[in-house]
Amino acid sequence: MEKKIILLVCHAGSSVGLGHLSRLLALAKFLTVNNNYHVEFLIFGDDFKMEELKSYRTYQFSMSSGFISSSKNIIEQVSPSMVIFDLYPKLLPSNLEKLKLFEWTMEKNIRLIGIDSLVAYSPFLDHVWVPSFFSNLSKKSVFRDKLTSGWDSILLQKRLPTKKWNPGVRVLILTGGSDATGLGETLPALLEDMLKEDTVLDWVKGPFSNHPSLPPKCKLNWNIHVSPPHLDELIVQSNYVLTVFGLSFFEVLQYGIPSVVFSPYGKKDDNEMKSLAKEGVSLVSWNSIHAVEQLVELMKNDSLAQDYSDNSLVKMSTNGVKKLSSKIQLLLGDS
Repeated sequence: MEKKIILLVCHAGSSVGLGHLSRLLALAKFLTVNNNYHVEFLIFGDDFKMEELKSYRTYQFSMSSGFISSSKNIIEQVSPSMVIFDLYPKLLPSNLEKLKLFEWTMEKNIRLIGIDSLVAYSPFLDHVWVPSFFSNLSKKSVFRDKLTSGWDSILLQKRLPTKKWNPGVRVLILTGGSDATGLGETLPALLEDMLKEDTVLDWVKGPFSNHPSLPPKCKLNWNIHVSPPHLDELIVQSNYVLTVFGLSFFEVLQYGIPSVVFSPYGKKDDNEMKSLAKEGVSLVSWNSIHAVEQLVELMKNDSLAQDYSDNSLVKMSTNGVKKLSSKIQLLLGDS
């Protein structure tokens, strides 16, 4: 029997990071391994290479390419049974609804799922998937059964088994794929000033970020990891993590590593951060200075760190990718 084709469409690059693509890669791996679908990618963004993408036929366009015309051309070429969009909201055409891309696609008997940014277009989609612990949208009657969110909706790959957490001196630093706010310029000096001399720091330099500016003389033990293909190995060998808010934060939670999280992106994540502070899975900070101060305190408090480890494992116990895969099978009549 011929495999059904699923086309995954996203933005990815220096201005938007790799979160959208990473979520879809997690889904693609599950779909191809467990459900025998054929998956292809359509990516709008920078011209970059990623090892995982080599397993899939991929169509890449620049950010400036016509989103509607390029999408239609590839959909016509691929003839998928389903298209899944995971897009950066600020890059969507302002008149997207009038351009009727979704209606055009559904007229071809192609099922549609929007991830995260397409909530406003739910009337034109088969389902909207919001991979967030925070969203209460699914409780509103206007969405009926068309929207999924919650801790069990987060889309991640988990490549390694969970280890029992232990205290130690190894700290992982995650500033995002592009370090959009330039933390690499200021955060190393803060860490050097506040952490103990025996601390081992694993700093991840993302594919679109600059090398961190280390002081001329360092008292800490620094390891700079340049665009590692997977974070899993670094996460599981860490005792603590300091991270910006984003997909990588949830990768840390799924392994139960005690963490400090903050958002350097102005007020963009204020609601999520306030809600997260009540969840008991991580210390939540309001800026980089506060984050390092809280990291120091976390490294002194094994009981609190253990609580965060235990709570995060409970919250992340359901595989969001598996749950979305089940929804896809249902929509395609394969369940």
